[in-house]
Amino acid sequence: MEKNKKTQLEDIAAALGLSKSTVSRAISGKGRISTDTRERVLQCIKEMNYRPNMIAKSLSENKTYNIGTVIPMDSAETEAPFFQTCLMGISKECAVRDHDAVIIGTEKNDLSQLKRVVDNRKVDGIIITRPVADGGMEKMLRENGMPFVVIGQSVDKDVVTVDSDHTAGCRELTSYLLMSNPPESIGLILGSMEHTVNKSRLSGFEAAFAEAGSKPSVQLVYTDVESELQFSKAMTALMKQQPACIICGDDMLCMRLLAELSNLGLSVPDDIKVASFYDSVFLDSYLPPITSLIYNATELGATAVSQLMDMLEGEEVEKQKLMHFEMLVRRSTM
Repeated sequence: MEKNKKTQLEDIAAALGLSKSTVSRAISGKGRISTDTRERVLQCIKEMNYRPNMIAKSLSENKTYNIGTVIPMDSAETEAPFFQTCLMGISKECAVRDHDAVIIGTEKNDLSQLKRVVDNRKVDGIIITRPVADGGMEKMLRENGMPFVVIGQSVDKDVVTVDSDHTAGCRELTSYLLMSNPPESIGLILGSMEHTVNKSRLSGFEAAFAEAGSKPSVQLVYTDVESELQFSKAMTALMKQQPACIICGDDMLCMRLLAELSNLGLSVPDDIKVASFYDSVFLDSYLPPITSLIYNATELGATAVSQLMDMLEGEEVEKQKLMHFEMLVRRSTM
């Protein structure tokens, strides 16, 4: 056999003096075949470095060996680091499981690409990377009988989810700040409440105040802050209250805040303390370093694939799996 020629099923059959159908049954484990024959076939496969035709294999097993990953195309470019890191975990775990990751783009009111992939059964299962409050994707996948896992918290409590423990993390960070700042002096800026992650962040923030026997000031809490205009209005209103500390829901809101404070001639932490409910490379180079919460996006992606693959293999999986977090106390709140 030529050195670079790809080994075919016929080559295995010829080498062992068996029929192609016998070799095929030995590989698939289906049909009646002796243990001795199966072991001979598997040993020959190993020696000849045979790789089965995946197209033929997928047809015979009614599987695609693809895992779809839903990425929101209407997300800001600044959100790319999270999705990129999450995709790394998804791709690596898919490779370990002998599957390929297929990216599926969606927008807020347009699930057409996802629906096309599902209708044509181009994937064996789906991973949703950013669920929204209306639960539209989950509903559509359920109705089409497509197995899926959500990264984040879903409004549908019966679906399998993998998420960082945002509520606990935000509660811990807020509790830390409440130890050195009066409750009425801590502000909060959050993004869209259509995203379940921001609901979890707000829940953790409020829980910390409740544990301290107080409530956050409504004049210092701003949600659904997305556009530059919305951010500008929130900042103007916040600064009128002269807060001692401002918490941002994510790294990009924090970068906006830091730029605005610099424009106002205010120093962190001398004039005002700053913290973020999410850390990223965007905050790594800022001086002083920003107190923030760290979540492992690579691990999230890999765990989601692991859960989905176990589901596809008929195994019982944990409905709601929460991953660990780390709180980094840095100079911005000291």
